[in-house]
Amino acid sequence: MYGIADLDNCYCSCEKVFRPDLEGKPIVVLSNNDGCVVARSNEAKKMGIKEGTPYFQLAQLFPGQKIAVFSSNYELYGELTGRVVSIIRQETPAYFRYSIDECFMYLDGIELDKLQTWGENLHKRVKREVGLPISIGLAPNKTLAKIASKLAKKKSICTSRSFNGMISDKETLRTHIANYAARCAEKLRMQKTVATTVGVFVNTNAFREDLAQYWNFQETRLVTPTSSTIPIVQAAHDVLDRIFIQGYQYKKAGVIVMGISPDSPIQQDLFDLNAEQIQKMRRLDEVIDRINRMHGSETIVIGAQQYTQKNGKGKAEVFANAIKHDFRSPSPTTRWGEIMKLNAKAKKKEE
Repeated sequence: MYGIADLDNCYCSCEKVFRPDLEGKPIVVLSNNDGCVVARSNEAKKMGIKEGTPYFQLAQLFPGQKIAVFSSNYELYGELTGRVVSIIRQETPAYFRYSIDECFMYLDGIELDKLQTWGENLHKRVKREVGLPISIGLAPNKTLAKIASKLAKKKSICTSRSFNGMISDKETLRTHIANYAARCAEKLRMQKTVATTVGVFVNTNAFREDLAQYWNFQETRLVTPTSSTIPIVQAAHDVLDRIFIQGYQYKKAGVIVMGISPDSPIQQDLFDLNAEQIQKMRRLDEVIDRINRMHGSETIVIGAQQYTQKNGKGKAEVFANAIKHDFRSPSPTTRWGEIMKLNAKAKKKEE
């Protein structure tokens, strides 16, 4: 038997965790640069709001309607869904995270007559401990089980994203690739693993039949397995140099790290970095991870990860400062400066 755990209206549900006042109200989450609707609550769907609706059209299409609008807050969504995955890890014999809001679960060892109760208890625990609604499907479907098995055997981590608009210059694409590679490295360290291979893919917009089309994926093998940001970013850039072709309008890119194994012991290569250099890299990553956990994602990044400011002058400190996000919600679980404040005095007055 196997199961699928799928968070309901993931982005919108994450926004409601710290905003109980939004319960029962229509909510939409916008794409990068506040372009168009990418996520909708059930209430927004009932109103007739379609995925992909440009933000500026909402007021025209739904005059007088109160709609809660949020910019994409991937830091918040990633942290909350990570909590859900940690619960699934504790409750299942084996699992494979398929996307930010979906996990395949292998349920060998759980008796058939106890599966329904097991699923109901998992649903309740996720709702109670994280505050997110989750749907759990259980079935003996061999086809989907086989797909899930193949994905799990690849032992890979992928970070990718469609761009807001299209990208034609290599330097901008290199910045995106650096950030995807850095995120893959961070995921490796979080699960105490290393990778042996780094792959990069790029593709144009298949829906733009008026434009030339191009897709490519290549990979490179790391001399020594690693989870360190700098060598993984360097490897990803090397692959990008091989597959990038000037003249195309790129719509999506991604980085995949493969050949994942535990981070100890690691077989070093005679011609690669020596043990002392590897330890320095590891300590650097540990410090950066600790600071970013305490003060928020991307508090410290390597130079290759820096985007250009929205006004085109100079470098943006983080990705969030390089895009439009006028309706971004706080990240109280990952940034000290945005932690929730309780007004105890107001409560006493009410009493």
